[in-house]
Amino acid sequence: MSSAALTHDSNAHPSAPPAVAKFGMIMFLLSEGMLFAGLLGGYFVLRWSEVGFPWQTGHAWPRGEGVPALPVFLTSINTIFLVASSFTFHFAEAAVAKRKSGLAWLFVTIVLGSIFVGVQCYEWWHLHHEGLWFNTGGVYGSSFFVITGFHGLHVVIGVLLIVWCFLRQLFTKCFTPEYHPALANVALYWHFVDVVWLFVLTLLYYV
Repeated sequence: MSSAALTHDSNAHPSAPPAVAKFGMIMFLLSEGMLFAGLLGGYFVLRWSEVGFPWQTGHAWPRGEGVPALPVFLTSINTIFLVASSFTFHFAEAAVAKRKSGLAWLFVTIVLGSIFVGVQCYEWWHLHHEGLWFNTGGVYGSSFFVITGFHGLHVVIGVLLIVWCFLRQLFTKCFTPEYHPALANVALYWHFVDVVWLFVLTLLYYV
């Protein structure tokens, strides 16, 4: 291979090799998984201490009177949008693998993710209006809003990353079947956020 070709290749993709970038993303997601595991584990212990553990006395979960019920049905419908967005992102990757732009599927993913964030903001507003907030409902209120807020922040970051991928593909068409590590790593992040939400939904809303 000529020196000119080598120079062109190094300038075309000056970032880390795809395998290294993927490994870095996996390590990052593992660390985020431990953070969510700690939050959900703490919530689980506090919630079930209401019925008493062998090493505890009394109730460590002062939910309080007049605390509104969580909108389980609305959140369940909202979950459909988030889960569907994982499929549309996968379809975007599949389109790129077939030498198509994937822009339409990326746009749909952005819309679905934005709907999820919007509905969750409405849910927060509704609960605050009904009297449940960080400083009300005891540990119940603070735990709920910390966990859902932490996850919601991850969803917002994910939507912004997908917008970034969309704009890059729109203006530069940089994602090809041979080279699309940025798109693949954002997909890993997005699927992780979706899976974590299923645990959050189960423990906070259904259990």
